[in-house]
Amino acid sequence: MDRKILYMGLLLSVTFFWGVTFPVVKVALGYIGPGPFLALRFLAATIMLAFFVRRGKGFLAPSNIKHGMVAGFLLFIGYYFQTVGLEYTSAAASGIITGAYVVILPLMSYLYLKTKVSRMDLFASIIAFGGLILMSLGSLSNLGTELGDLLTLICAVGYAVQIAYVSKHSRNINSSTFTFYQIAAVTIFSTISIPFTPGGLGTINLYVVFAIIFTAIFGSVFGYYVSTVALIYVEPTAAGIIFVAEPIFAALAAVILAHEHLGIYVILGGAVMIMAMFLTSLDKYLKGRRGSSAHPVS
Repeated sequence: MDRKILYMGLLLSVTFFWGVTFPVVKVALGYIGPGPFLALRFLAATIMLAFFVRRGKGFLAPSNIKHGMVAGFLLFIGYYFQTVGLEYTSAAASGIITGAYVVILPLMSYLYLKTKVSRMDLFASIIAFGGLILMSLGSLSNLGTELGDLLTLICAVGYAVQIAYVSKHSRNINSSTFTFYQIAAVTIFSTISIPFTPGGLGTINLYVVFAIIFTAIFGSVFGYYVSTVALIYVEPTAAGIIFVAEPIFAALAAVILAHEHLGIYVILGGAVMIMAMFLTSLDKYLKGRRGSSAHPVS
């Protein structure tokens, strides 16, 4: 089998598991607070990743530790606001709004990496913002839901900044080393945040243990490892289109697993946001294909 096709399939499975984690975490937060859940989830992921990390030259280099910890802090911002936001909003809405990082990323790349923002990126950003407003119309009478959506939007910005930072510094660091320090950093910052996070400690039962192990394995270790390796064989532009499936899987999983009811505003606003994500990803994919056609590799 062509490796590209194989890894495109694996990337799609990653987006599936990432989507499923939204209702899984949502239910778990009924028993345990967001801070302890994140700390335990990423502690488990850190321990698992420790078996795959190459502890060779450069593993303890100060610059590698610094960039890994900074990237990990940005990743923590994303996960923290996403998980706390899930306390107040639905799993479906959380998955859709989180996916907006696909649209926010070009703007963050322009501000941080000074890369050019295309007209389609700007157009898609406007469309996505309109979809977010449409989704929020259904929660105007519920301040809690509005707060959850706002926190999740901050999470999407955090993910976009983190991806831009990783894009700039990952070339000079071994992928497994960089990933290990990021996941370890999320564990550290999540533990520090526990006293300041709403929801308290909560309790640990069999479902919480299942959620921690499931998200650690499939959401963190499997997800980050496969996506890192897959990008060797799959163009980032093509991967971007595949990642658009995440909020779709999140919405479907929320209905099937958490028995959520998707209101008309969530459906319409979510469809508009997903369309914006697809448009900007498709635009990059087509430009990448035209570029590779114009400059064939011998």
